[in-house]
Amino acid sequence: MAGSSHVRDRYAVAGIGLSRFGKLPGVSALAFNLEAAKRAIDDCGIPRDELDGVLVCMPAAMGEQHGWASRIAAYLGITPAFCSTMDMGGATAVGMMQTAVALLEAGFCKAVLCTFGTQNSPQGLMPQLFGSPWAIPYGDVGAITFMGHVARRQMAEHGITSLDYARIAVTWRAHASRNPDAQMRKPITVEDHQSSRWVNEPLHLLDCCLFTDGGGAFIVTSAERARDLKQTPALISGVGQVHSSEIIRPYDDGRGGGSEAGDRAYAMAGCGPEDIDVAQLYDAFTPRVVHDLIAYRFTTWDRISEFIASGQITLGGKLPCNTAGGLISEGHLSGMGHVAEAVRQVRGTSCNQVPDVTLSLVTGYGGAPHETPPTVAYSCAILRRP
Repeated sequence: MAGSSHVRDRYAVAGIGLSRFGKLPGVSALAFNLEAAKRAIDDCGIPRDELDGVLVCMPAAMGEQHGWASRIAAYLGITPAFCSTMDMGGATAVGMMQTAVALLEAGFCKAVLCTFGTQNSPQGLMPQLFGSPWAIPYGDVGAITFMGHVARRQMAEHGITSLDYARIAVTWRAHASRNPDAQMRKPITVEDHQSSRWVNEPLHLLDCCLFTDGGGAFIVTSAERARDLKQTPALISGVGQVHSSEIIRPYDDGRGGGSEAGDRAYAMAGCGPEDIDVAQLYDAFTPRVVHDLIAYRFTTWDRISEFIASGQITLGGKLPCNTAGGLISEGHLSGMGHVAEAVRQVRGTSCNQVPDVTLSLVTGYGGAPHETPPTVAYSCAILRRP
């Protein structure tokens, strides 16, 4: 939908819902999906029989479970005209928003429910070892080791330091300390970050996201319909995606890194990074935040350390980010928490409300960067206050 300005503000997120989340053994991924979906439906007040589209994010640990979205719909008593299980990893939540807009614009649906739920300790499922045959023999397995490579590259090529990462983690925890639903609310200091144990050097424990059982959901419908529902609609001004194998090719030519997704969203919304009031950046690890601040053109490599150190990403800064605490402190709901907070900022109901928000940006990151062949997926959405 690159440059699809004709659909700007025609559709909106009308309802959001998060399930219980945290370390919650004994509750299934299915149950978290249903709980979040019910809360999203109740939040916007839309009659259930108006929901004719269902998109569900496939939990990573599900294995071969076909028809996952159809089963969620069946349990909710919905008979969709369009139903799909989506899998873009951490880019899926924002990606579903773009898919929902496309479905509505095409006339396939009138209201689309998007849901996610996961259980990190499911009984009866064999754990799977992720990683390519070229990496596993060296112990290079999964997202943590992959992100260690990203951090090393940022440090070697651009002078990023562990203190830059520490300041991000400290900021997110400060935001989470005011979020009553956050998993981790106790404030931390830069010294706490630096003294926390290595997980995968140069990444400390406090550079890493949380394990979270839980789910989230949101509902997309036309802006016209959303105005008659319970909540202030969050108009979808811009959306963009890109799917790339950039890890096995250089992108020093200016391509890659998610910049295409951001530029497509900006073009559709008719705005630029300087117009964004608040951002929720996909932060599975602190180096991801550094990456997104550059990729979405909020700052440059030669200015980013000062941008972070001077408090520009904190409440009261130029670009308050991850105002609910993000994946690192609020909880890891595969980006659904980011979507919910982006909507709350537009509504004016966040626990860390940024004054006078007009444009709220949210990003996603996923794919399979630590598999063969390595691929990455970026998604970006810009929400507008009516």
